[in-house]
Amino acid sequence: MQQVKKRYLIDGRFLLSMKTGIDRYAYHITKELDKICKDCDITILVPNSTIVMPQYRNIKIVRIKIEKYWTQVVFGLYARIHKMIPINLCNEASTIAQNGIVCLHDVCYAETKEYYPYVTDFSAEEIEWFEKVYERIINKADKLITVSEFSKARIADVLKVNPEKITVIGNGWQHLKRVRVDEKLLNNYGNLTKGEYYYTLTSANHNKNVQWVIKAADRNPNETFVISGKGIDKVVDFNKHKNVVYTGYASDQLAKTLMKFCKAFIFPSYYEGFGIPPLEALSLGAKVIVSNTASLPEIFGNSAYYISPDNADIDLNELISKPVADADEVLSKYSWEKSAKQLLDILKE
Repeated sequence: MQQVKKRYLIDGRFLLSMKTGIDRYAYHITKELDKICKDCDITILVPNSTIVMPQYRNIKIVRIKIEKYWTQVVFGLYARIHKMIPINLCNEASTIAQNGIVCLHDVCYAETKEYYPYVTDFSAEEIEWFEKVYERIINKADKLITVSEFSKARIADVLKVNPEKITVIGNGWQHLKRVRVDEKLLNNYGNLTKGEYYYTLTSANHNKNVQWVIKAADRNPNETFVISGKGIDKVVDFNKHKNVVYTGYASDQLAKTLMKFCKAFIFPSYYEGFGIPPLEALSLGAKVIVSNTASLPEIFGNSAYYISPDNADIDLNELISKPVADADEVLSKYSWEKSAKQLLDILKE
């Protein structure tokens, strides 16, 4: 008897926003998957108003006008009606669709004070919302994907998931190759000098720990610190820190330019499932300073400089004067092509 070919449906809602690292993870892996999935039956369901639409060759595209309650209703119903296995790469699962494949990047909203007390500083409403999301994912995912061994261990421990059910598929950095550097952008922020400023690309979320950079700037008044990220001026009064330059939201071009010419890139997060920005900075030849917590030591090994996220009282210049391993030790491990091949292996099981 001939085996029925599996039909997959990717939740393409990430193409509507493309604002977060999770969105970009889904975008780049799906784009690479399209190049190698010729023998698979894969469709991506996207909101009709999607503007960023890759030119897929093998993945079929279906646009839907109705966008309200997208994942739970629109995507879920389409998958069930057409008897397709759902794939969601962005921390969500539809209760309506049949069981499928889900990528859960981390479980920060379910962490315990015993292990990570500094990432439980979320509102009760946020925690309650994500606990329901985690429950949906556990119930609806026959196969779970996550981005690091750290996240795999935390998912297994906190959500009580069998580790054998979880596959680690990491991020990549090659997308930056397509972004052009523009040195003139440095002139828009007080004539920044190449190699003479520390750079941070982050957000206002508590776990990102932007306050570490502010404290480090206060302790190093002769150094210049540049911070990018939307909404950070709502939690930091930059007028009080004269050696800190705030750019607001940074386009890919601005971020790449600032990474390429910085003295070092600082990423002091309390909690990360992976950490794409320092990987991007490392690919550009920048020295990278990261926290010694969560997934970061796993990802960056001996190629980064490590700091405690609770202690900004250090001499950064002295820190980065010490030798570290070649960046290729890290960069060679991660690529969107490798990640897509891992996902394809799961689809063919």
